[in-house]
Amino acid sequence: MRNIILLSLAALAAVGCGGASGAQPAPEAPPAADPSTFTVTADTSLATVAVEGTVEARHRAEISTRLMARVTDVPVEIGTRVRTGQTLIRLGVDDIAVNRAKAEAAVTVARAARDEALRQASRMDTLYAQDVVAQVQRDQARLGITQAESQLAMAEASLREVGTAAEYARIPAPFDGIVVRRTVDPGDLAAPGQPLLTIESGGARDVVVAVPPETAAGLAEGASVAVATRDGREAATTVRAIAGGADPDTRTVEVRLAAPSDWPTGVSATAFIPTGMRLAVTVPVTAIVRRGQLTGVRVVNGDVVTLRWVRLGRTVGERVEVLSGLEAGELVAS
Repeated sequence: MRNIILLSLAALAAVGCGGASGAQPAPEAPPAADPSTFTVTADTSLATVAVEGTVEARHRAEISTRLMARVTDVPVEIGTRVRTGQTLIRLGVDDIAVNRAKAEAAVTVARAARDEALRQASRMDTLYAQDVVAQVQRDQARLGITQAESQLAMAEASLREVGTAAEYARIPAPFDGIVVRRTVDPGDLAAPGQPLLTIESGGARDVVVAVPPETAAGLAEGASVAVATRDGREAATTVRAIAGGADPDTRTVEVRLAAPSDWPTGVSATAFIPTGMRLAVTVPVTAIVRRGQLTGVRVVNGDVVTLRWVRLGRTVGERVEVLSGLEAGELVAS
């Protein structure tokens, strides 16, 4: 702006000198020649639609149990890094020990009954061969073997079930990760399906967004998508996975974008999904004037410079898009 004022003063001085000597007035340099001004143009730009999403870990698991049991130990806290197979929760096994004893006794009784049925059938076979008993008695003895073997199989299955339940009393980590949520303490009663802990893997992150089906149809795995988080992080991510169809409830398609591994999970993010090309008005970031929440540019009209408020869009590199308040062909001071 100082350059424009100097040009105007120089022009007035030239007019004064010309009046004294009879020379013609020097022509004023046009504003566009000032290196601090530029003419606004509309350039071809990528059209996008902003979709809100969340940063998530590539692997996330809610830890629960298949037993109704009392929690005896939780040796991890929020923030604890765990390894695959490391114990996360221990449950009380008093009831399991009692059930094991019952199951073992049932197996013993069923095995003895099976052995007795075999001996009885063998005796009946001998007596039947000697024509001492009828065939129906021999057949009943053989049926007794089948029944006894079935009882033994059921008892052995119950014993195996108790053994499996004992394994459930110790809940291990399914993968390397970090504990991000804990909702249980020793003494609490754990029920089947109740979330007790949540762990997330380190490393790879995804930005998960729900995209309208018509927008998702134009995407492909590997496509570049710009993403910005609420805490000021920005990155050019790529499409990692696209759901096979729309969710019947939300009528949107889940799209996962590969995000930087140092992005924290749970942060809200905006993905700018490409939808085609369009004309956009952009200006250098240095041309933007900020007054609190307001943004504007200095528009040059002849010798007059006016501050005009505008609405901004995305910033790409050193240029920012002007959504409204400025037209192509206008002169702006930077």
